[in-house]
Amino acid sequence: MHIAPTRAARPAMMRWIYGVAALTLLATACASSVAGSAPPTSAEAVAQPALVAEGGSPEGESPSPPAQALPETAPSGQPAAPRVESSASAPPEPPVRPVLQGGSFPPAAPAPPEPPVAGLPAAPAAVAPVGPLAALPVADDPCQRSPGPLAPRSFRAPLPPAPVWNPPGPKRVGLQAGHWLTEQTPPELRGLQHGATGGGKQEWEVNLELAQRAARLLEAAGVEVDILPTTVPPHYRAHAFVSIHADGDLAGQLRGFKIARPAFSSIPETDDQLVAALYAAYGPATGLQRDDEHISLRMRYYYAFNSRRYCHTVAPGVPQAIVETGFLTSAADRQLLLGTPDLAARGIAEGVLAFLNGNTEP
Repeated sequence: MHIAPTRAARPAMMRWIYGVAALTLLATACASSVAGSAPPTSAEAVAQPALVAEGGSPEGESPSPPAQALPETAPSGQPAAPRVESSASAPPEPPVRPVLQGGSFPPAAPAPPEPPVAGLPAAPAAVAPVGPLAALPVADDPCQRSPGPLAPRSFRAPLPPAPVWNPPGPKRVGLQAGHWLTEQTPPELRGLQHGATGGGKQEWEVNLELAQRAARLLEAAGVEVDILPTTVPPHYRAHAFVSIHADGDLAGQLRGFKIARPAFSSIPETDDQLVAALYAAYGPATGLQRDDEHISLRMRYYYAFNSRRYCHTVAPGVPQAIVETGFLTSAADRQLLLGTPDLAARGIAEGVLAFLNGNTEP
């Protein structure tokens, strides 16, 4: 039987109901607070670090829930006894390095210095890092130049005028034995030919013999001499440069000698003086006839003259000439070059000396 409360008892009953509800809510809140203050388990502590390690969730996102570890089982299938590890023997876990924005680690702290060892010098202090090394100027490192493609006809265009290289002090001359050590050329000179042959000799052998004999004569006159191979030092400088060669003719009919200077010379008047001095000395010394009509473009545009294109060349301003001392394919010329090389060497040396004696002003 249900008895409805009177109108006078209704307010008191409502206050009682509200009071019970408030007490219930308060008890629930207290229980939640007590549960939240309990220390987390080890799995929760690993899953919720202050800063995540590499591969964790980026800042602002919730990390994935940790995987539950499976209990170890004994061979019989029964749960294994918990494994106890000694805290003294177990190595401490390394601290988790924080991840900066973008996924990179901050620089690690420097390791503490090791204690000094008796009998050994102390380790040097750390050197502060420096910036990238500055590139050498082109003038100091000419082989680093990148000339780029040549404009049309620029290969034969004259080089810009340059002052004659004639510093005070002892005179220095470069005598190049043509084709000597051609197999040792740098990549920029690969493809050069090995020269003529005749009388059982290769051209480089004849050229080297003449260069050595001429060098002895010049040194006896007080001139410093460099005997140079196919590869000329980068931007080589001397008071004069003479490239010594011997010619070849497939038909075996040509003979004689010839001398030329760079067609794109930066000092054409001075180079002409060197050529004239060599002509005036070499012809009378050897008795060979001149073969000017067969001066080739390969002589006038000789690679060692072309400082515009190659690194291993003679520098602009250095007097330069190339001498074809005779034909190895001619029996008469070969008799001179192989039989009496001192005559050819004397003609070269006397021509160089005559030029040096007349070239005293810079």
